[in-house]
Amino acid sequence: MRVFLDTDVILDCVLARSGFDKDATSILSLCETGSVVGLTSTLILANCHYVFSKQETASKSRKVIARLRALLTVCAVGDRELGEGLVSKFKDLEDGIQYFTALNNKAELIVTRNTRDFKHAALPVMLPREFLISRKNS
Repeated sequence: MRVFLDTDVILDCVLARSGFDKDATSILSLCETGSVVGLTSTLILANCHYVFSKQETASKSRKVIARLRALLTVCAVGDRELGEGLVSKFKDLEDGIQYFTALNNKAELIVTRNTRDFKHAALPVMLPREFLISRKNS
């Protein structure tokens, strides 16, 4: 299964955000074991680096991004995704860009804590907990 991970899921794991980190870590563990193919985008990793580097040294932040890059399939964001995002019904341009990056890279679903931001998505969109429960039930 190809699962696109939104920024918040990655940040929850790496920053150990209380109340959210266990589910996010479980999802990244599924990616690590090959149980699912975790997808993310160059834009998401750049955003994560920005957030990480506010709390850690730039060097440590780059090491985290390198680890994520090795763990996940990193999808390029290009002119196509930008164009599709610009003309889409997504209120937030970044969410539109992420959605079309996921769609154009054959993701089967998106995992995010901001499901309401993806109400125009044709792909299934799940909270981390919902995704983990669906895996147990299948």
